[in-house]
Amino acid sequence: MERSQKEEKWLAREIQLSQKHAELLAKREQLLHLSQGELNSSEHRAKVHQAHWTHVQQRNKQLQQDIKRSQVEMKDIARQPPNVKFTELQTMYWTTVQDQLPQWKKQLKEKGSAMNSPYH
Repeated sequence: MERSQKEEKWLAREIQLSQKHAELLAKREQLLHLSQGELNSSEHRAKVHQAHWTHVQQRNKQLQQDIKRSQVEMKDIARQPPNVKFTELQTMYWTTVQDQLPQWKKQLKEKGSAMNSPYH
């Protein structure tokens, strides 16, 4: 081979390698941009998550305080003597239940017999 043909061959190879290098640099740049975007997105999600977590902790603390306050209020109410009107209503309710119980049992028994009949 002549020297000029060798030079042309090496020059062509150098151009080919130079193009491949440019392609690799472009791909690297693209990947760097994607990585940076993902990092920014990840950092944003972490900040949002942290803010949400802080809010959740505050809400939980408030709920715990509300529960404790409600427990204290319920204990105070439980210590008070029952309301006279409530006691009267309760007595009337249980008297009605006791009076109606035999009739309810009879109705349930009749309904059960009707359900077990072959014509139902």
